Amino acid sequence: MRRSVWNWLFLASSFCLALLFMVLVWQETFPEWKGYQAQYYRRLADLTGEPGKAATALAIKQVHLPELGRVDRCMTCHMGIDNPRMKEEPQPLTTHPDLGIPEFLAKHPFNEMGCTVCHHGQGPATAAAHAHGPVKHWEQPLLDRGLTVGTCATCHEDLETLRGAEVLNQARQKFVSLGCIGCHTLKGSGMLVGPELAETWDKSTAELDFKYIQGEHTVARWVYEHFMNPQRVVPGYPALGIPETAMPNYELTEEEAEHLTALVLSFSASETVVPLKFKVRSGPAAPEPAYASTVERGRALFIRYGCVGCHGPEGRGGVRNKNMEPAEEVPPLTYVAGGFTRQELKDTIANGRYPARADANDLAPPLWMPSWKEKISEEELEALADYLLSLSTEG
Repeated sequence: MRRSVWNWLFLASSFCLALLFMVLVWQETFPEWKGYQAQYYRRLADLTGEPGKAATALAIKQVHLPELGRVDRCMTCHMGIDNPRMKEEPQPLTTHPDLGIPEFLAKHPFNEMGCTVCHHGQGPATAAAHAHGPVKHWEQPLLDRGLTVGTCATCHEDLETLRGAEVLNQARQKFVSLGCIGCHTLKGSGMLVGPELAETWDKSTAELDFKYIQGEHTVARWVYEHFMNPQRVVPGYPALGIPETAMPNYELTEEEAEHLTALVLSFSASETVVPLKFKVRSGPAAPEPAYASTVERGRALFIRYGCVGCHGPEGRGGVRNKNMEPAEEVPPLTYVAGGFTRQELKDTIANGRYPARADANDLAPPLWMPSWKEKISEEELEALADYLLSLSTEG
């Protein structure tokens, strides 16, 4: 009886092994990409009136890009990528769009640049699920269409005048108006209240907490959802002494959050090392604008250095700061003329200040005033003081 059981187990395992072998043979004989190529040739024959190519023409297409350290096989499925006859066809057969720039395809030759340098994804893969992702151990899945504009910074240094990158300029204006640089560093500028933004996109997914992320577990999705609702994504762990994120909830629209996510991607993309022949250099920097008074210059510095991020537009306050005394929000600056001497105000900006806790037993407020003495000059400090002291009279 016991021998009979083992015989049946051996027979069942042999059957499973044979079935697995048959599945693998089928997958190797009829892979997904062959179906797309056959479909392409049939459709091309319909459009041209010429006979389609035989099955022997089906083959993996590949570009080797040693200068970029990449191998891309995307065109194995995206056969019509540079064929204008396929412009009206669905994916993956359609032509790459020109993005409203007639010379776009000519300036971005696929045989020299490939696809993944702009779109990300796993270049060597030949199955859509593996090529697009997300897949385990591949940290750069295919970007959503609205984010690919961020990778323009890989080669283009001047995005402000780049056709097709208008959404990045809108996001940059939002970035400035929100005062993000007042807490984050960006290539040496800004403050270390928050993390370095040029390194955000290069983080491994293992470095991020996806417990409260509602979409796919990718860096792109984490950044997007953090823009939409920072406190939900990073609520903190009070029992462990870890506070919630210091980033305020700016109640952004989905479009604003997507554009800002693309902007964060551009910060990382601009750090990518590519051969000089791919770089599009920026023109000369714009000259420093002329200001009618030191108050006007101080207002510009208040925005440039991100003070608005914590103190609100025109220093009117209203930004939440949990457990800060007395109202759990960063105080407005419209009172400084009556509460500080000019020297006290300058000393506070230069040396920083930690806020008092409303509850001494609770966690420290996540936002604090960092020291700016290594970031701004004495002349800028004087202009900032002039502006801040003027706020009480403007109010």
